[in-house]
Parts: sequence; structure tokens; C-alpha cells
Amino acid sequence: MKPLLATLLCLALAGQAAAESAIDKQQRELGVLRQGWFQQTPPAADYHATRPGGLRGSGQDGVGILLDNVDMYFQGGVGFHSPLLKGWLVPLKAGEPVDFDRPQDMRIEVSEGEVILSPEQLANLFNQHILAYPESMLRNFSLSVEGDRLLVSGEVQPLGIGPWLPLRLSGTVKLDGDNLDYQPDSVKVLGVPSYGAMSLVGLRLDSLVTLNRPGAVLQDNVMHLNYHQVFPLVGIGGRVESSWLDAQGMHLKFAPKAGAAALAFEPPRQAGQSYIWLQSGDLKIFEILITYSQVLLKAERPDQTLAFNLKDYRKVLATGITQVNEDGTFFMRVPPSGPTGEVRLVSSGNGSSR
Repeated sequence: MKPLLATLLCLALAGQAAAESAIDKQQRELGVLRQGWFQQTPPAADYHATRPGGLRGSGQDGVGILLDNVDMYFQGGVGFHSPLLKGWLVPLKAGEPVDFDRPQDMRIEVSEGEVILSPEQLANLFNQHILAYPESMLRNFSLSVEGDRLLVSGEVQPLGIGPWLPLRLSGTVKLDGDNLDYQPDSVKVLGVPSYGAMSLVGLRLDSLVTLNRPGAVLQDNVMHLNYHQVFPLVGIGGRVESSWLDAQGMHLKFAPKAGAAALAFEPPRQAGQSYIWLQSGDLKIFEILITYSQVLLKAERPDQTLAFNLKDYRKVLATGITQVNEDGTFFMRVPPSGPTGEVRLVSSGNGSSR
């Protein structure tokens, strides 16, 4: 009997030791993972956090953002396509996270890249934002590009009284500092050329039509569009070094500041051909605070271009499924968008850094 008890006791002690060993192993693995969760990897090597980091915050103001072949919308159909763009989402108040529920409290600080506004997106910018106020004397714009000229069709109500009349404009777009200047040299109302007649009598286009909106001002015969301010919800920083028109629409090429090092992002290998990657800093989505951000939104199919609507981002999370990997990375795979750019999410597979 005693040998049997001794054997059972030895087995119990061995089992307890094995259990303790498994717990120790689990804790060691958890410790390694936690180091990764709270590892700050800003895309700028010389970037320094403004506050000490901890469990509740990284101490960094701003979240690095990389767009790769993305249709980015601010609200409705107002937005642009970006083949590639690097920069930061920066809160207007230092110490606050980047909050997707309050896009008006952040700005996009572009370091480098390109955005393209298609003729349809340009028309949406005017119809849904710039001209969308009760006293507007212009409405129903449609735009097209012919060579290096921007053609505009719409309606005008001169001096804000009387009937709405068909309007046709044709002119070039010139980059002038922070402004894109559209100067039509052909103006037709009811199909009758009128620009020459106005010039002869000394009239200016802004004497017939008033336009003074955030980021859009009509002065003399020139419409000035300030690319920092003209988009809804979010201000855009950075320097556009060149702009041009072609069949795709209006191109804006952002250049880094002189002497600034290029931002280096590390998206997962499985990001695919169309995605948004948010790297480092603190991000608030759907009242959930994500610290030391590693968030990937990717197109569901290889042949799909990711469309993301900032104003309607909650529809993305409310109708989809996200996956959080052991390394703390959030993966979101986005199906094709609806007619106004809203998207849904389903879960994505694991990925590793490159």
C-alpha cells in the first residue's frame, strides 16, 4: 500500500510541477507579446514622443498613415484617389488621440505622395460642399477634362435673382502657392459667349456671382481653391509641388520638406494591392482607444480598390468583423463600397511585418 501511495504522490507532484511550468511558459510568452504591444515604431526615425509612454497611451501626438491605391472620401462622394500617400493624422489638441468620431479635431499632414480628383469627384466637391449653401448663385456642376483644360457645365443665377441659366466655362488650372487657380477664358450663358463683352465694359465675373466659402473664393475672373481648406471635415497640410490635368482628372503631387527624411512604414506582407495602414500613436475608433496603433484596412479582393469614407466609418465597424492578432495588429478586410463610399468589414488573416 505504501509503494502505491508513494507512486501517486510522485505523480501528483510531477503534475503540479508540469502545471507550474506551463503557467511560467505562458507568462513568459505573454511578457514577450506585451513588449510588442507597447512597442512604438513611428515611421520617422527622428520622431520623438512628447510625453512618456505607458499602458494608457503612447505619448505620441499623431498616427502615421500610409495610403496605397485607395479611394479616400471625407463625406458622401467628396474625396480623391491616392496611388500612394504618406503622412500623419494629427490631433488639433496635443495629448488627445486621433478620434475618428471627431474628424474636425484632426488634420492630415501629408509628407509626400499624390492624390487625383476625378472629374466626378471634382463635381462632388463643388455640388456637395463648396456650392451647398442656400445663397449660392452656382449649382449643378459637371466637369470634364479636354487636354490641359477644365470644362465646367452648370447653372448660374446672376446677382442671385431671376431664373437659373445654363453656364459653360472653359479654362486652365494653375498652381499658385497654396491655391489652385481656375481661370476660365471662355464663359457662356445660354450658349452666348459673354466673356469678351464683359471685358469690353470692364465687368468682372465676381461682379455677377459671389463665391466666398472656406477654401474657395472668386476674385475678378479667377476661382481660388486652397487645397489646405477646401475639403470638408479635415484640413490638409503639406506642400503641393506640382499639379496637372489629364484624362484621370486633377493631379496634386505633394513633396517632402527640404532635408526631411522619407517616412518608412512597415505594413504587413498580406496588405495586398490596396490598403490603409495606420502605424504608431493613439487612435480612437468607435469609442475604443487603440494605443501604439497597428491597424490595417485592406481591400477584400485583389482586383478591388479600397474605398474608405471617414464620415461613415462607423458603418464599417458596425456591419463587419475585425480580427486582433497576438502582436496587437488590427486587421480589417473591406468589401466593395456602396454608392456613397460606405464600406463593410469582414475578418482577415494573420500577417507579419516587412
